[in-house]
Amino acid sequence: LAGEKVLHKPGKGAFYHTDLDEYLRAEGITHLVFTGVTTEVCVQTSMREANDRGYDCVLLEDCTSSYFPEFKQSAIEMIRAQGGIIGWTAMSRDLIAALP
Repeated sequence: LAGEKVLHKPGKGAFYHTDLDEYLRAEGITHLVFTGVTTEVCVQTSMREANDRGYDCVLLEDCTSSYFPEFKQSAIEMIRAQGGIIGWTAMSRDLIAALP
């Protein structure tokens, strides 16, 4: 879309050597929803980077994927561990239902 932020990431995480953090802060964004592939690499890395920078994060379980289902499940369990140490997980229908 016209004016939409396009991010060219050189690494696994969306924050590594990009201006994503500066962009999000300038826009006043504090909460992030994560989707994509692969759950256990790029998605989880980006979510961890966001968490380290103070963002509240949720991963939509049915909007991520992996070549290995057991890797996806392990990543989801790590994200949820210790009361959401990295963030939270949900299904997309629950997020959609919660929107105004």
